[in-house]
Amino acid sequence: MKWKEFLKPTIGKIIIFLLLMGGLNFLIITTTIVTGGRILVGLPLGFYPIGSFFCQPNTVCVPPPVEFSWINFMIDIAFWYLVSCLIFLIFSRTKKKR
Repeated sequence: MKWKEFLKPTIGKIIIFLLLMGGLNFLIITTTIVTGGRILVGLPLGFYPIGSFFCQPNTVCVPPPVEFSWINFMIDIAFWYLVSCLIFLIFSRTKKKR
């Protein structure tokens, strides 16, 4: 199989990608609880900021600047698409052998 055929989007690859990227990251983001700080959450790289920031009374507080990371998000998209292509390749080869 050539690289062009391996990376060509199909319905099966897109469905696997959405299940992996959307499902796993949704699960991680919604189940992670952070108190007293802010972190980036996501798989394999964190891209979504969660958490809280506690400010002491009668003090000047500046919350930490943790923002959505577009670079990590794009890397995650590429990673999960490659994983979905690999899974699709493995399933298609085992299907041909039967």
